[in-house]
Amino acid sequence: MSQQKILAKQDVRKLYLDEQGNVDFNKIQARWDDLKKFKVSLANKHYTQAVVEKVKTMPAEDQQRFLDIMIAGLTNDDSSVGISATRPEDYDVFLFYLEPLIREYHKIEGETKQEHDWNIPVGEYVLTKIDPALEQVSMRARVARNVVGYNLPSSMDKDERIKFENQMETVFENFGIPGNYYSLTPGHKNFISDQEADELRKKHFLFIDMTSDNYLMSNGVASDWPFGRGIWVSQDETKMVWVGEEDQLRIISIVQGNDLGKVDQSLHELLTAIEKSGLKFAEHPVFGIITTCPTNMRTGKRQSILGKFPNLSKSGTDEANLKEKAKSIGLQVRGTSGEHSSMDQEGTADISPFARFGVTEANVTKGLFEGLIVLYQLERTTIPEKRRNNCCITF
Repeated sequence: MSQQKILAKQDVRKLYLDEQGNVDFNKIQARWDDLKKFKVSLANKHYTQAVVEKVKTMPAEDQQRFLDIMIAGLTNDDSSVGISATRPEDYDVFLFYLEPLIREYHKIEGETKQEHDWNIPVGEYVLTKIDPALEQVSMRARVARNVVGYNLPSSMDKDERIKFENQMETVFENFGIPGNYYSLTPGHKNFISDQEADELRKKHFLFIDMTSDNYLMSNGVASDWPFGRGIWVSQDETKMVWVGEEDQLRIISIVQGNDLGKVDQSLHELLTAIEKSGLKFAEHPVFGIITTCPTNMRTGKRQSILGKFPNLSKSGTDEANLKEKAKSIGLQVRGTSGEHSSMDQEGTADISPFARFGVTEANVTKGLFEGLIVLYQLERTTIPEKRRNNCCITF
């Protein structure tokens, strides 16, 4: 598989239209068939003839949106899911296509309905109970949110992005938590330079330049970069809000310490303050919190720690082994700067629970703690490479 050229959404779409600008389902089918030589994404798997016939009966505008929600999957050879919603209504309009896909990804059977539970105790999920050395750990929790009345980031235009950013700036000025908003939008009163933005990235606060990510470029999330993008950071640098990334808002808490309950406490305080400002978040009656990527739906919450796993990762050279071990116990592994980033030579990785669906916010925290018990036990019992001598173990 050759390295793919990064392509913008408006250019990729043209590949699947006929001469009149209508969606060409034969071209889409041909591309899905070709991609099966590499990998079958969920978007590809559930693109059936029955789905196609249903879409053909829909208005031309909905047919165009149907193409848009699949465009990242059509573009990227290595896509596992391949879906990006364009607006909250997509989860109803295209339910016949998206529901089987969502159920398969999240392993849902039977009736389901999202419940929320932020009753997460302080003092129970303490990392030093796992290992006394885990005294000062970078603990993170975040939720994805999108606001009613706006398109999702994959289909927002430049004006809508700027309008949303300006609304959020007003929220930050009035919601009662001291902090500062830093904008990447040229001409914004709180605009920061590339150098200042890089400093925030070095702290692992700000998201990367999205134009380097072919998924986000092809599905439209990175369109109009850097307009409408920015980050709010609290004065004590424990709370922050991304504006204009894959979802309109990523609401984040970062706490240095060892009590997972404290990072949840901080996050819930921030989320509640934003909700009290009058914003209404998009939510589906069955699938829960609406997100651009269906993999993040239900609670919309992701919780993680930055931990060192030099043995399981072979000093950062074997990410696949660490990922495999983590997956077997319900955990995900990412690099120190999030998805699609690498770990360092100490095997430092971002570890989070896989489950998003069919769980509450409290379940996410409990799942992380219980998974870390097993993962750190595996780390302790894995023999480091430097203690190996050919086929034998030296002591």
